[in-house]
Amino acid sequence: MKYILCLIFILSIGCREVKEAPANSEADLDLQSFIVKPSPYVGDESLDVFLAHPWYSYDQANHIIWPVFQLYSLKTDGAYFKIQVIDYYDSNAAPGNYTIRIAREGEPPYEVSLSAQGCGNVFTNPDYDSCTQDPNRNVYTYFDVSTGQSWIMSDFEASQNTEWDIAFNGTSGKINSGESGPGSTRIAPLYLYQGFFPNGAADFQRLAQISFGDKGREIFNLDLNLRNIPFSLPAGVERVVNEPDWLISEDDGFSAKSSNWWIVKGSDGNSYTKFRVLKIEEEESGNDIESKITLEYAIQTKNSVSFSTLREWTLPLISSGTRLIRWCLDFDTESVIECSESGHELRFSSLSRRGRRQWRFNVSLGAIGPIDNEQIIDWVSAPQD
Repeated sequence: MKYILCLIFILSIGCREVKEAPANSEADLDLQSFIVKPSPYVGDESLDVFLAHPWYSYDQANHIIWPVFQLYSLKTDGAYFKIQVIDYYDSNAAPGNYTIRIAREGEPPYEVSLSAQGCGNVFTNPDYDSCTQDPNRNVYTYFDVSTGQSWIMSDFEASQNTEWDIAFNGTSGKINSGESGPGSTRIAPLYLYQGFFPNGAADFQRLAQISFGDKGREIFNLDLNLRNIPFSLPAGVERVVNEPDWLISEDDGFSAKSSNWWIVKGSDGNSYTKFRVLKIEEEESGNDIESKITLEYAIQTKNSVSFSTLREWTLPLISSGTRLIRWCLDFDTESVIECSESGHELRFSSLSRRGRRQWRFNVSLGAIGPIDNEQIIDWVSAPQD
């Protein structure tokens, strides 16, 4: 087989060619040969990372959950953490007892333990279906990666709580973002050791022999970029430029949340723009509301190595009396163009009906963000694919 299948980023990127080492050789355990560099630009599609890139594989013959030492990068409150589940059982072989290896960016790793039995999983719990219907048993254990503290809450409590970052219930996981919580946490798969999956299937014998010693630590200690990777949109979030991250909706109208930036890729694939919604100005006009959106942006063209100086662009007037507006925005020319044309970075839509207004930005080829005001200063150029 000339090409190694990319299990890590199968939903979002392609694979680069790598040479396969001879079976059962020491070279077959070479970690670096399996690293694939992903594009950091994410499209408008939510993804359950723990389903698409699970941290475990189930050994049905022996009814064992085997951690496969998948690496994740977790971004929360401007900080980045490397995370790896290294065990699912305690010393008495009781399941749902996690051991997690964690390292904040630039700091040494440490291990934490937390109990998160919940309802277990459908493979090993014969009472799984009824358990998931019982709110007293079907609970997650919530974890703050900065402090190492963990606790149990109801789903409702978690939806109001900003302290937690990641949570587990049996083998299921979720992050504090989207429909799960009010936070802005993001997670992305960093690396999966392909040597555990010859021909695409888990080799449980190999997992048992080499995963719990130096190999697991060696995987964790790989020098990988925790930042310029595709942080997936969490469940319930379908747009990279998500409304709560740039738009504040109140009884008296809309205002801008100007603290967040994005880097978007143009539809021609050769230009990049970093932008934020700087301000929204509104006034009543008869029975309608007329609105102006002002963007602040900088462009990096095909032959440029960095972004230009910042500029402002006030979009055409938006009236709530117009039921549907669809624009494609070309930052190069500061103009609204036909969406069939190439070169636009964003698509904007406004829907007004029965007194309710909905505004949305969609990306053309993908974006990175949100990036806060402090961090955007470090982005002097756009990451290349």
